[in-house]
Amino acid sequence: MMAAHASRSANFEARAAAPSGLSKWRGDADDRVRATFLLLLVLLLAAAPAGRAQAPAVRPDSTLRSASELMAPLPDSMVVVAPEKPLPRLAPAPPTLADFRYADSVFAALAARGRWAALDSAVRAAQQLGSDYPALHRYRGQAALHRERPAAALREYGTALHTNPLDTLARYGLTLAYLQLNQPGPAALLARALPDSLRRPLHLAGFRLLTGVEVEGGAQFPNTFHRGPSAFGRLGFSSRLSPRVSLTQNLTHFSQSLDQPDIERRGFDRRYRIRQNQYHALLAVQLSPRWRALAGYHVLSSDLGRRESPIGQMGYAALAYTRPYYTVQAGFYAGTLTDTARTQTDLRLTVYPLGNLRLYGFGRASVVRSAGRSYPNGVFGAGGRLHRRVWAEAYGGLGLVPVLAEVDGTYVYNLLDPVRERAGASLLFLLPKQLSLRLAGSTERRRDAFNGTYYSLQSLSTTLAWTW
Repeated sequence: MMAAHASRSANFEARAAAPSGLSKWRGDADDRVRATFLLLLVLLLAAAPAGRAQAPAVRPDSTLRSASELMAPLPDSMVVVAPEKPLPRLAPAPPTLADFRYADSVFAALAARGRWAALDSAVRAAQQLGSDYPALHRYRGQAALHRERPAAALREYGTALHTNPLDTLARYGLTLAYLQLNQPGPAALLARALPDSLRRPLHLAGFRLLTGVEVEGGAQFPNTFHRGPSAFGRLGFSSRLSPRVSLTQNLTHFSQSLDQPDIERRGFDRRYRIRQNQYHALLAVQLSPRWRALAGYHVLSSDLGRRESPIGQMGYAALAYTRPYYTVQAGFYAGTLTDTARTQTDLRLTVYPLGNLRLYGFGRASVVRSAGRSYPNGVFGAGGRLHRRVWAEAYGGLGLVPVLAEVDGTYVYNLLDPVRERAGASLLFLLPKQLSLRLAGSTERRRDAFNGTYYSLQSLSTTLAWTW
């Protein structure tokens, strides 16, 4: 058995060591595959152009792409079009005051409702957004006028009219603003280009023989035995000769009883009544809405005692400049009164700090030259509105003067006794039918021309005016 087993082992080892026919066929097949692969590789290399490198083959499922492939357009078959979706509809932007049509509708609605403060705020907001055209200034002027701010209205309407000189509404508003500041001269000058339908209700016709009448009466009461009570009366007329030119005329009478000294003996003679009559004419020429020239003439007839005094005459010239918040005027008087050459130089200033007549201040500084001497004099005062139709005014003056002209020569005090100090107050009432009533009172400190003593004098006056 051992021999048989050894014989089988020897046979197995012999078969393993000797190649079989199948193994030999498989080896030949592998050689043929290698040869075929080498042949194909040689053919491919031979078919490639000379001097050109071949890119390695890329697998179909590879994510790598060359630059030319990425930039080349895709074929239509590979383009995928997403289904169209409607774009969301955006809400329109709300209109702002920078839009002319919207802003103008807002301004017109506020004006129609009389909301003037809101209108002024809305126009300012539009201007802050960059809008600037004549209608904006016109709306602001309208709001200022209805809020009783004529100085602001002058500025806005003036800007609108300067931009468009044919703007009738701006011209009309500017005229109303001047009237609200009690300046009829510039108002008449501007109103000449207005239609009759707008100018006629304002009573600013080019020519009107009579535009106003004033009647004034007063009395004075001194506290000295040598001076008796005095009476004063004035009648004034106003006319408009053209849109630029106006004329004012006044007739005044003054009388007082006093004791005259006796030249031949010491003491006083009998009581004598002195009289003084005067005529005053003032021509005003409106050069422009800001500039005005005035020329006046004054004739004074005085009877101061035992003999007739020669007639005195005085001329006057002035130039005034007006702005919305102030008016300044310089004037000069020159002439002969009671045998004495006299001159007076004036500088007047009126201010409106609130831009209206609710509050105003005024002052006058004068230097009177008489008989070779100079006499400075000043008056300062203020006024304001107490009620819709009531105004109050107060003033004070200081400076010894022998003669004094005031209110453009309307009053010429050819004083027998020089005045040193004075103060006064008045009330103005606006009545129906274009009537106004002024009540005034004052007190003065005068120096007796004969004995040099000082005495007090109280005055009361009433003025009734009719203006149309």
